[in-house]
Amino acid sequence: MIPPYICFALLAMLFYGVVDFTYGRAIRKGVTPGTMLCSQSSIVLPVTGIWAWWEGTYLWSKPAFLGIAAGVFVFIGLWAFMKSLRLGETGVSTPIYRISFVITALIAIVFLEEPMTLRKGAGFLLAGASIFFISDCRASDLMPGGAIRSRGPSIFWAVTAMFAVGVLNIVYKLGVGYGVSPVMMLHSQAVFFICIAFLYARFTQGGPRFSRVGWAHASVTAVSFTGGIVAFLTALRSGDASVVTPIVQLSFAVSVLMATWWLDERFTARKLAGLAFALGTIAAFAGG
Repeated sequence: MIPPYICFALLAMLFYGVVDFTYGRAIRKGVTPGTMLCSQSSIVLPVTGIWAWWEGTYLWSKPAFLGIAAGVFVFIGLWAFMKSLRLGETGVSTPIYRISFVITALIAIVFLEEPMTLRKGAGFLLAGASIFFISDCRASDLMPGGAIRSRGPSIFWAVTAMFAVGVLNIVYKLGVGYGVSPVMMLHSQAVFFICIAFLYARFTQGGPRFSRVGWAHASVTAVSFTGGIVAFLTALRSGDASVVTPIVQLSFAVSVLMATWWLDERFTARKLAGLAFALGTIAAFAGG
């Protein structure tokens, strides 16, 4: 019998995969990060507010103000990720970005006293192998003048996003641990996030440049982002962050499959091996 929190984690993984794929597609269509973030937050803010009010959890308690920290970290994570996508390749940036679970799991084990087990250790190794294969990273890339070296700026911003999201997930865990409902936590985050997004767009490009293409992509990311975070926070209520987060962050496997199907990216034996390792990771963490 699969625990409910594992089911919610898998659901969040699917939603996040759609989000990452759509961000990459929006960048290819010329939508700027400032416009994308403003458009998305303009949809998420009212939807989560109405949702929280409807379910009776709209309450600005002290823990709900953790949304300030969540808004800052999620902005840094999304902005750095989109910048990385503009400078590099989706197949490289996304796996690095989603390895943020290592940061989250380590913080949870060290500071939140979550247990470290052999299965979790195996899960970390399998996840690392999955990222190595799916990103098509090779030993020659690590040599001077190799691909990794030439992708330096893109990888720098992907790593920045990785650390931001790793800390963000701990903020989520603390918020729901203090009794904030998943939807109210997301709404609190959205209130502060939209302020940051519009200020960023104002100072970097004179304001958001709304367009039909931007709204179309933002609508998909807003719905998927909302569904993914709510499912993720619901899983964190009863599951350890060091178990739930690695499963959710394997969403890059979903992104790879979508990119292969819709963007005609090559599906290689390495990618197939990476997806197999991703399934092994889920199995390892699902058992605690």
